Amino acid sequence: MRPVRVAFVMEQALGHVTYSQNLHAEAGQHASVIPTWLPIPFEVHGPARLVPLLRDNWSARASWRARRALGDVLGAQPHDAVFFHTQVTALFSLGIIRRLPTIVSLDATPLNYDRVGYHYGHRPAGDGWLDRLKYRVNQRVFRAARGLVTWSEWARRSLVDEYGIDDSRIRVLAPGAARTFFELGRLRAAASPPPGPSRRTPRVLFVGGDFQRKGGPVLLESVRALGDRCVVDVVTQAAVDAPPNVRVHTGVEPNSERLLRLFAEADAFVLPSRAECLAVALMEAAAAGLPIVTTNVGALGEAVRPGSSGFLIPADDPRALRQALSALLDDAAQRSRMGRAGYDLACRRFDARRNARVLFDLLAQHAAVAADVRGAA
Repeated sequence: MRPVRVAFVMEQALGHVTYSQNLHAEAGQHASVIPTWLPIPFEVHGPARLVPLLRDNWSARASWRARRALGDVLGAQPHDAVFFHTQVTALFSLGIIRRLPTIVSLDATPLNYDRVGYHYGHRPAGDGWLDRLKYRVNQRVFRAARGLVTWSEWARRSLVDEYGIDDSRIRVLAPGAARTFFELGRLRAAASPPPGPSRRTPRVLFVGGDFQRKGGPVLLESVRALGDRCVVDVVTQAAVDAPPNVRVHTGVEPNSERLLRLFAEADAFVLPSRAECLAVALMEAAAAGLPIVTTNVGALGEAVRPGSSGFLIPADDPRALRQALSALLDDAAQRSRMGRAGYDLACRRFDARRNARVLFDLLAQHAAVAADVRGAA
């Protein structure tokens, strides 16, 4: 099978940046795909600042930028297939989707997002004509795509139940964690927990650029009550009024040495999000062999096996968070057992390299089928 040229239209917001980096890293190792990268930035700049719809509406801005970029690329050189992540970038490209084999990838459907979007500053859809139009446009994109890839079962169920998409056209492929996190997990899984109580103060890691939405204030309330029983490393972009046992790290880049060092030094990972789809940081924590405490919102529960690889708690519940952290701080053997279970889960579901290769193979297969159909016509 000859290599296929694929345009990768990649949303550059939140955890999608890390996903884009990981796909970019793996594409160079996959001979069946020749990628053209089209990053779609979130920031408002240039002519978009003068157009209210583009300035104030991310879906319109992303789709407009993606359509322009695709038009330039496809006009300069023929491509065999297109990959959109997320569907937000695809809404103005329906003609291209119908013409070229296309896979649309998403971490959440619009209706999924409506349910968690309050803490993102998002207004859920109502029953007005504009909201009905948005639903139909998204549904047309989903139906026109040759295949759909969701990060989670949560998003897959929404496509099937709420958008009427045939389940056979959907593949659940989480973005996963880079190989370097699995190296940390492999070392942890091979190590034996120290016998008896440890004199080392356990370290808990939190990673979340949006400190409020990721449950940072609830975490601070809980760890203040825990006192010197643990040290908490907080990776964020926010200004945080931290108690003495909390260390704040800003300017930490995805997949960077600084981030990996913090994962290596941690004993547990916490993400008490108030609103989330499926956090890349949770998949990285599982791959790194860390026991996890997170909340039962969005698809976060798919990254932890409650009671086996960590704890799943209600959002905005500092008491439940404090109890879960206490259970881990008091028992190094339990931390080790849960970390191994999380690592096993990550090996099965969250390997970025393996999932990227499955995706590239899907794109190559769709392009080959389309070429055969054209050849037979």
